[in-house]
Amino acid sequence: MTNTPAARLATRHKEGRDPDENDDRAIGGTGSRFALADGASTTARAEEWAELLVAAYAIGGVDILELAVLDALRSHWRERVDTAGLPWYAQEKLRRGGAATFVGVDIDVARQRYRAIGIGDACLLHLRDGELITAGPLDHPRQFGRTPALITTHSGDVSHRAALWEHGDDYVGGDHLVLASDGLAKYLLEQKRGGALIDVSTIPGDDDEFRTWVEHARRAGMDNDDTTICAVRL
Repeated sequence: MTNTPAARLATRHKEGRDPDENDDRAIGGTGSRFALADGASTTARAEEWAELLVAAYAIGGVDILELAVLDALRSHWRERVDTAGLPWYAQEKLRRGGAATFVGVDIDVARQRYRAIGIGDACLLHLRDGELITAGPLDHPRQFGRTPALITTHSGDVSHRAALWEHGDDYVGGDHLVLASDGLAKYLLEQKRGGALIDVSTIPGDDDEFRTWVEHARRAGMDNDDTTICAVRL
């Protein structure tokens, strides 16, 4: 008998910003698809773009990197954000578009196997008893920087394809697949580099408890950025 994947989702905005300025989005769909996107805060309405990407992948079940699907999502984004009466500078920012990193995982429960895709520095970590089985698109703390690969809202843009990470593997019951935004992914990989086990059971899903955990982790060296986790227990 195979277990149905169960996910814990939690998010915390960057310290010093309002909660509604959190550009991260994470979602679980029908129990087999999970996704996380980190909107690039320097781009236009990145939170809307991140939300469209994760919903299309996890709930819609579509291939968001197929150009026709992606351009349909881009059109939807423009419909959402094109508000009448915007000042010229807001219109100019919208013209430059939005962008986001992305990681998604599709779990085949019957075969106990998963397939993951990723663009940029939102990461998937496959854990077994606290040991790291694999990580991607980035797998070392030094790989994180200021200019990750991004999926943009520009019609026809396929520049992200050069940075596409794809990975498939088997799992066993009790494994965790952790989808994490960049600051958290880097922090967890730093823990591993330091020789520690990665015990995601200590990361709470309750909003208040997660806020406390994030505050402690930031004092311990985690980057002050929007922090989001989708921890899937298999």
